[in-house]
Amino acid sequence: MKKPKTEQDYQKRIRHAYAFIARNLDNPLDIGFLAKESAFSLYHFHRIYTALTGETVADTHRRLRLDRAAAHIARGSLPITHIAMEAGYETPQSFSKAFKTQFSLSPAQYRKAGNNADDSRPNFIYPPIHTEIINVNITIETRQEETVYGIRHNGPYMEIYQAFNQLWDWTIASGLAPQVRYGLGIYYDDPLGTAPEKCRSDACIQFNQPLESEPSDKQIQPIKLAAGRYAKYRHIGPYSTLHQAYQTFYGQWLPTSGYECADHPAFEIYMNNPHDTPEAELITDIYLPIKG
Repeated sequence: MKKPKTEQDYQKRIRHAYAFIARNLDNPLDIGFLAKESAFSLYHFHRIYTALTGETVADTHRRLRLDRAAAHIARGSLPITHIAMEAGYETPQSFSKAFKTQFSLSPAQYRKAGNNADDSRPNFIYPPIHTEIINVNITIETRQEETVYGIRHNGPYMEIYQAFNQLWDWTIASGLAPQVRYGLGIYYDDPLGTAPEKCRSDACIQFNQPLESEPSDKQIQPIKLAAGRYAKYRHIGPYSTLHQAYQTFYGQWLPTSGYECADHPAFEIYMNNPHDTPEAELITDIYLPIKG
């Protein structure tokens, strides 16, 4: 039986994380701590946060620090250079550019406007959270534990093809190509909340049967896909538009589904070959692990 989780519960937990950020503007961001504080799996917290608030955790932190800086500028006499450094900017120029982008006035113009500018400034107590119940082709599946064979890729997700090419070359050289069932990608980080060079993923292949011996190439490691229940969404189209599918999953379907993410990463199964399939016809099944 699925554990009941309401849209209001998700919003409450995300706002708890938001309030924690607002109370700790001078401290470094710790995504792991925020995930734990809001009772979400680290693998899924940032995607849920971004999908529901429309901004990343770093965006929230940056915006609220600028909001605080605006209050200091309008109400106080501290030098703008001092306020810029307090807001985390290394130069007054970079602070002024960010400030004008957010408030449509330079810091000097804002100070000149005084309390009138400050009074008209939006008061961002909570992030704007919007969800809606939608009818999408998401099914629930129970999967057994499976072994796939993968190469770790560290870097931008759109460059994971390099690891797939290496994996496929090994498959052909080993005479295993006829046994390939499908290609699979495991993605551990939210690219909106993690620097591209720090994103971790695994390019994988599943064979019709587990290999009888370990791969001779030490870069290729057996990886266990956890048994359990998964929500599956079928995406048809270019890989470059997969982010839209994740937005649907995390921002619209999940909060109103009654389900909670399990503590495993999502993965993608590629149902056809991108080398001989038009981009508009590519089929990707996204599997989101859920509790229950």
